[in-house]
Amino acid sequence: MARLRNFANYLQIAVIGTAVAALTAIALPASGADAIKIGVMGPHSGPAARVGQDIQQGVTFALEDARAEGDLPVTVDGEQRDIEFVWVDSESSPEKGVRAIRRAITEQEVDLLMFGWHSSVGLAVIDVSAEYDVIHFGSLPATDGISRKIIDSGYTHYFKGWPVIGAMAEQYVVALNDWKARGLWDPEVKKAGILVEDSDWGRGWGDSIKARLTESGWEIVGEDVTKMDETAFGAIMTKYRALGATLVGFTYNNPASVFAAVKAHADAGLEGMLFAEGMGWFPDWHQGTGDAANYAVSMDSPRALTESQNTWLGRYKERFGNDASPASGGHAYDYARMLIKGLTAAGTLDRATVGDTLLNLEHSGVWQHYAFAKTAGDNAMAPYEVKTGPFMQGFSFPMVQYNNGESKVIWPEEYAEGEFLAPPTN
Repeated sequence: MARLRNFANYLQIAVIGTAVAALTAIALPASGADAIKIGVMGPHSGPAARVGQDIQQGVTFALEDARAEGDLPVTVDGEQRDIEFVWVDSESSPEKGVRAIRRAITEQEVDLLMFGWHSSVGLAVIDVSAEYDVIHFGSLPATDGISRKIIDSGYTHYFKGWPVIGAMAEQYVVALNDWKARGLWDPEVKKAGILVEDSDWGRGWGDSIKARLTESGWEIVGEDVTKMDETAFGAIMTKYRALGATLVGFTYNNPASVFAAVKAHADAGLEGMLFAEGMGWFPDWHQGTGDAANYAVSMDSPRALTESQNTWLGRYKERFGNDASPASGGHAYDYARMLIKGLTAAGTLDRATVGDTLLNLEHSGVWQHYAFAKTAGDNAMAPYEVKTGPFMQGFSFPMVQYNNGESKVIWPEEYAEGEFLAPPTN
């Protein structure tokens, strides 16, 4: 573990690909062959490797806290067993994700799977874990395509750890309409441009935003889909300005694209509202955007609104030497702790027993209150999907606004840390 601590202290984004490869080889627990192997899926290398770093640190932190608090080892079928995490690297690719998950199951012999990030990868691997009847817990791909697969195929192995994209994305427009009703921001010209990455996540988010904006009287004047690692957005933003857009919404899963889109929006002279879905996933957002992010909003991440959340963030930074991303590292921590508690409650690795135990388990984590729906419509699109709900009563995020290097919760009003700042509009 000393090697891991030293590694975390010198890790830099510029060398993430190499560093993650080194971390993959580290056996985290001091355990023998009888350790329960949990495959942790994520983009541990590739364009979203920063997310993979956060995931690895989050589950490592969870493992250490579980040991310190006496949750490990777990007693399974009468034997005490430790936990070993195995990094299952999707490289942000469905094809590579499928190969990685097959290798984890057949060669590395993982007992369970957890986590995951991209919707396109989740859509591909859900069928593979079903093929081998391996529980996949707390996976974060949000696309409703996964929810439909759960319903249509009767899947009972895949615990979808992020609500469908539409349930989360539409809240941007709910906030927009609330500002209008309160007289805070209501531009005379209601024209919007939507820019998303070419993934199931991106398209799903864009479709939901477009539908809700149209219902609220907005005209969609531009729709663009680019590759996931695109950073050249100047022409698109210039087009949106020429078309008279007073609102631009985008989502990307890697920091380079998010930061480039924010700066291109400012460089094009666009004013009005910027929905910057994804900026909250990267603690160094101001380093990447500067004041180009002023007035932008996002509601993509949990935020530290409680004493326990702020304490956790401080402990995390002390442990790893960098700020946590609650969306990736925070949820990885919570789902790892919940899975360990579920194994303790089940007392066995019997597939059906573990599945039923997790389905009936509720867990108040650091960042959310987690419970999984037993039926479609139970505050979720599908069974085995995490339930949405008010802050710390279900899965939900507040909206934050970025200004002068700070990000503050501004909606819902009852949790606001600062006042909404209306953006200038052409």
